[in-house]
Amino acid sequence: MFGPPKPWGQYAYVVLRIVIAAFWLNSDAPRWVALTMGHPVANGMVRGLFGSGMVVPLTYLFTLLETLGAIALILGLLTRLVSVWAIVEFAITGTMGLMTGSSGLLKDFGLMAGALVLLMNGSQLLSVDGLLAKKMGK
Repeated sequence: MFGPPKPWGQYAYVVLRIVIAAFWLNSDAPRWVALTMGHPVANGMVRGLFGSGMVVPLTYLFTLLETLGAIALILGLLTRLVSVWAIVEFAITGTMGLMTGSSGLLKDFGLMAGALVLLMNGSQLLSVDGLLAKKMGK
């Protein structure tokens, strides 16, 4: 019943990795552009969760983690570890979106479900993790 997926089914995990990474990079790009233009952005959700004292540095710390996580997902590097970060982040942002009525953040529940799938199954095909597993197995 819960056997390994078919070989062609492994490509679904690759697509899932890329979709989550694309959403992360899409949300991070405007923050990086604003920083390079000299106008750092303060994320309102970070302000609501952590207060106004460190809002800009924390915004860019989380943006850096998201960007590195997206790059790792594209490469298939540490997929399960990055999925843990994605699950936590998407649970928080999706819940905040639900509580504030921001329908744009509700997609994060779908991304969280995708990250849960990656956490449970990994993604060995077309990934650095898969290459390392093959090399260590020999």
